[in-house]
Amino acid sequence: MPAIISFRNSIRWIPGPASEPSDTVVLTGGKTGVFLDVRFLKSESNVLDWAFAGYRSTDKERTKFTHLIDSRTKDPSEIADYGYNTTLSDGTILEKGEMVNPETRKITAYEEVWRDEKSNSDGAVFLQNVTSNGWYARVGSWQLALGRNSADVFWAFQAHLLDQRWDIVHSVGFTDSVTLLPEDISDWTEGEEVTWNSDRWRILEND
Repeated sequence: MPAIISFRNSIRWIPGPASEPSDTVVLTGGKTGVFLDVRFLKSESNVLDWAFAGYRSTDKERTKFTHLIDSRTKDPSEIADYGYNTTLSDGTILEKGEMVNPETRKITAYEEVWRDEKSNSDGAVFLQNVTSNGWYARVGSWQLALGRNSADVFWAFQAHLLDQRWDIVHSVGFTDSVTLLPEDISDWTEGEEVTWNSDRWRILEND
């Protein structure tokens, strides 16, 4: 199964109306279910709405997202994140479930509509920092990263490849310029560790 690029079209907190307050991009690996989900508010420049990473699994009709890092909490194990997916006639995916509404802080039923794209590129890579909680992923023309540094600052970015050049769409938590993944990762072996960006990284997937 190829890696998937997902964009959220809308979210609805029941019984309210549907809207889309964020630019939401999710990259999901095709082998292990590893994913990165990065959401920036549309209303304010480079303001993070939510970012998290972990593993996706499906049990019958239910999809569960296990968070291993989360911008909203230092204890991601407390996050219960699962939904039930239905493919609609236009090919989009309707996800229904319950989670904490950040405005009310209460568990609330929700509906999200997603648009998935299979990568038209052979390149898909996911890696996790060995010494700290940092995650990177690149699938096709999209690149995401997120983490929490030693000063307890949460950082994240979205980058999009346009006209053979990477454009930083949104970023937060950086004092210097954003570091993108190297173009040539042919020597990165899945399941092994590499030294990159002055640190050690575990290659979770590399296609």
